[in-house]
Amino acid sequence: MNGLPVRLKIASVGGFSGGGFTGQFTNATVRVKNIAFIKEVTLHYKNNGAWMDESLAWKAQFGNYDLFSVTKSELIEEFVIRYSTAGQTFWDNNGGWNYRFAGRAALIGGNVALSKATAKRGTQAGGGFVFDTSWIEGEIFVSNLSFGKSVGIRLTVDGGATWSDVPAGFGSSGTGSSGIGDPSAAEIWKFKSPELNFNPVASEFRFAVFYRNLATGEAFWDNNFAQDYKVSKANGSTIE
Repeated sequence: MNGLPVRLKIASVGGFSGGGFTGQFTNATVRVKNIAFIKEVTLHYKNNGAWMDESLAWKAQFGNYDLFSVTKSELIEEFVIRYSTAGQTFWDNNGGWNYRFAGRAALIGGNVALSKATAKRGTQAGGGFVFDTSWIEGEIFVSNLSFGKSVGIRLTVDGGATWSDVPAGFGSSGTGSSGIGDPSAAEIWKFKSPELNFNPVASEFRFAVFYRNLATGEAFWDNNFAQDYKVSKANGSTIE
């Protein structure tokens, strides 16, 4: 989205009630490039006209990137993400517009973001032989910008020698949803590559995520800071 090593994955707002208590909350998950071991990721947010900071907690590392997250027990009007590491500071400010919910229940960095991906292995019998099969499946967060969408991953199973597009299908209205088709929500789209014979040329799947808004012709990509996503082909290997 911005060429910088920090990107909002998903943020959502909502309410809760129970035990005689009611309230509102804001969740945010951020992906950062793994530049150095020590990292500080901060939600710089505005409420009631004042700007404040809230540190995000480390959630997980997936090789060349880390996830950080935060939950605030209040509705946040506006925010940006600050990432400091190795003596440098980077910002994700939504292309200069800052992130604002403005009636939306969920926001996606760059309008498309990998939710998760998992490698699978299996077997198939045929012609008197048993074949070892391999595929990848997962979910993608998408901003609901229009009805017409083309969503999926661009995948290589042989270390980049060949690439193919794997389409995703609509799964649900997902995070921040008040119902199917909720235009304020982040949609979840699901993908699964063909169950092909295991290719030993590469030990991992490598891919990027795409979303095309068919109403405007715009294309959005999540390619893990130009590094592509990589998942070991070992059965059950997962990234988020």
